[in-house]
Amino acid sequence: TIPWILILFGLATGAIHPSAIPGPDSVEPPPPGGFPSSIFNLASSLYNISHSAIVFGIVFLTVWAIRKKIMWELGGWLIHILIDIPTHSYAFFPTPALWPLSEWKFMHGISWNTGWFMAVNYSLLVVTYLSLYASHWKNRAIPYKKI
Repeated sequence: TIPWILILFGLATGAIHPSAIPGPDSVEPPPPGGFPSSIFNLASSLYNISHSAIVFGIVFLTVWAIRKKIMWELGGWLIHILIDIPTHSYAFFPTPALWPLSEWKFMHGISWNTGWFMAVNYSLLVVTYLSLYASHWKNRAIPYKKI
């Protein structure tokens, strides 16, 4: 959120020209004189932290130790990291799954803007939400009134 706020502020004030913002076909890091490096560095640092299975493990174990029970809700974070590993190429925000212990990143991932991949992704989301919706209505208690 912080990098996006800085980008929107830069666009609104004219400090950043829209053509300077790198897109999915760009190469990291952006070339000098292009996108402001301070925003890119902040975004990269936050991405490294939030997309690291090592950081996830530390947070997961810390929460488990404090709460004395496993918070399965945190599993969504790990699933997100695991999905991101093969779905980002080295050219645009590769997932640093083992950061800070390793700089390894998956080289040739499927880009999110690939047509067939987006179709599969959105189809699975629709099926999931429809299943959850149907399950909710199927299991919903119907009030019984005596006449």
